[in-house]
Amino acid sequence: MTIYTSDYKTITFDADNSMIITRWKSSTTSMDEDTLKNEVKKSLELIKAYRPQSLLIDSIDFNFIIVPEIQEWFDEEVFTVYPEAGVQRKAFLVCKDLFSQVALTQHVDEVKHQTFESAFFDDESKAVAWLKEG
Repeated sequence: MTIYTSDYKTITFDADNSMIITRWKSSTTSMDEDTLKNEVKKSLELIKAYRPQSLLIDSIDFNFIIVPEIQEWFDEEVFTVYPEAGVQRKAFLVCKDLFSQVALTQHVDEVKHQTFESAFFDDESKAVAWLKEG
């Protein structure tokens, strides 16, 4: 069931699997830092409301570079919400483009408030299977 849509992403909730799925759009190329933060804050509202056990982030079309300052913001403002909401696992669907994958991996690897497992996949069925294992 679709629970949010914008110019930059679509969010659905899979109640059977207690999973929120975020699909970023290629229009993220035109996002600025404030827009990214607002989009992520909307995701947090939905995570708090729906309390999923897992998150699937389809970042194949995500075209925004996450600089260190934004990584820090995620760590302090986003990842701290996950334990309160019951999030246990987060899978990223990434393209095979090395640069994008390195940027996302670095974004998660340097987290101070990591209370959840995360993994990266280039195949959605494998990502979903891993999320269901948790």
